[in-house]
Amino acid sequence: MTRRLYIDALRGFAVVLMIMWHSIDAWTLPSSRDSAAFAVIVFLAGWVAPMFLFLAGVAIPLAGAARISRGASRRQAGWSLQKRGWEIFLIAHLFRVQSFLLNPNGQWASILKPDILNILGLGMVGAAFVWSRSRDLRSLAWGLLAPTALMLFVLTPWSRHWWWPALLHPRLEAYVRPVGNLGQFTLFPTVCYLLAGTLIGAMIAASDPRDVRAQGRVALAGAGALAVGLVLTPFATWVTSWGDSPALFFARAGIITLLLPLAWMLARRLEPGGWHPLVVFGQTSLFVYWVHVGLVYGLFSYPLKRGLPLSVSFPAYLLFTGAMLLAAKAWQRRPYGPLVPLHMRAPGTVSGP
Repeated sequence: MTRRLYIDALRGFAVVLMIMWHSIDAWTLPSSRDSAAFAVIVFLAGWVAPMFLFLAGVAIPLAGAARISRGASRRQAGWSLQKRGWEIFLIAHLFRVQSFLLNPNGQWASILKPDILNILGLGMVGAAFVWSRSRDLRSLAWGLLAPTALMLFVLTPWSRHWWWPALLHPRLEAYVRPVGNLGQFTLFPTVCYLLAGTLIGAMIAASDPRDVRAQGRVALAGAGALAVGLVLTPFATWVTSWGDSPALFFARAGIITLLLPLAWMLARRLEPGGWHPLVVFGQTSLFVYWVHVGLVYGLFSYPLKRGLPLSVSFPAYLLFTGAMLLAAKAWQRRPYGPLVPLHMRAPGTVSGP
């Protein structure tokens, strides 16, 4: 099955934005955070998590189709992807253990903090389950859009007023609704980006990678979602905050969907095995996430913590990104271990055990 490198490249673009935000957030002086340039950086950073979750959803039907082409049944392929979701959920907690050990001010409870990997892992489990039990694209659409609508319009606003989550540990309550800074992301409505991406991924998986009409259908779906977001914007804060509103979700999901055909057009000449920095980042995104966060927020750069003006921290980010690219390429060339699934292996590399 042909690997769609433009999806890797778009994921790689999200990786570049992720490194930018984490490094500049960690190193920039508080006095430099009131500038227009920093406001632009914050705006771009707001797209990182939705893009990662959406593209993780896109990958599910593509990975499932790859498994089916190798002889697995749809249920077997779905179960394999569900196990991968649980692996990522476990990796999320191992990552928090590392962050605790590398942070002089770390607290044990931070190991339970809901972050993007937690939401991504749980979302993969749910989306893969729905995909494995769908007969066709229409049944998959119902299986994904119905829970998405339920979470956006019912569970998200209602969960802010439920009494029972307060009985949980605050870090677990933070999965359900915001609890100060005890959780980075909540399930409602963040996981909806992954569910929407899964539907778009199924549309892509059912088409030829070179089919212009298929990309047109993806663009039409993105434009439709963006239009819904614009229509809902005047009502965005009636029930919940703007950050949790259906209007913001549909607008972001629509724009990310529109980026897929754009990336397809720009990346049509990419060849598997070539030197493409964004593709390298996209294919090693989990490795880059794990390593760079420990470096920018941990002990290794602790003396720089919020100690640089933006005029210095931004060039430092560029240099750091170059170093991470070299590390990612070295990681990509290593013999693969069992934690790297086949569909995530870069084309042209030697398979491990």
